Amino acid sequence: MMRRSTWITLAIFAVLVGFTWILQRSQSNKSDNTATITPTVHLKNLYNLDSDQVEEINISDSSGNQIGFYRDSENKQWMITDGPVEQADSLQIESISTRLFDLQAQETLTQTPPLGSIGLVTPSYTITITIYDGSQLITYIGSETAIGSGYYVMVDMGQVEIVDNGAMDDILGLLSNPPLLPTPTPEEVPTENVSTSEPGTQGTDTP
Repeated sequence: MMRRSTWITLAIFAVLVGFTWILQRSQSNKSDNTATITPTVHLKNLYNLDSDQVEEINISDSSGNQIGFYRDSENKQWMITDGPVEQADSLQIESISTRLFDLQAQETLTQTPPLGSIGLVTPSYTITITIYDGSQLITYIGSETAIGSGYYVMVDMGQVEIVDNGAMDDILGLLSNPPLLPTPTPEEVPTENVSTSEPGTQGTDTP
């Protein structure tokens, strides 16, 4: 017959085995859940703006080339600063400006590298956005990233961020390809047949 102390020992052992099994099962489930959860990356917009808030946009490069756009105060259509009003492609400017305000930061650098090493001491391009309240946002565009998929940018001397170079190239391309409508081809004026007979003479009838 087993002693009482032996039964107590067996009971304690059984409890420990059960506790160990429950702990291992819990850790296994936790590990499985961690492995199956995919973290979601939330990209933030470079600007907290929409096109209707903006009065002017100016794009310039380090060589001194620049192009500007403004909203006409009457019809709210986009025009080219110092450009022919009738030739401004307002729809194209609206499309490109919308892409500008939809730009997202692919990455925000938590530690800012030396600005000279990423082209932000002397930016390659500068975009100045003037809002209707008179305030401005100045965006500095530096070098491309090492893998060539984005640009280093900085808005109003804030944090350095990386934006997709595909979208940015479309915007910067307005410098070399202004959004102008095709020049209409003038209509040809038909010329009338002019008689070669001298004044005061009559043609001779053919017999």
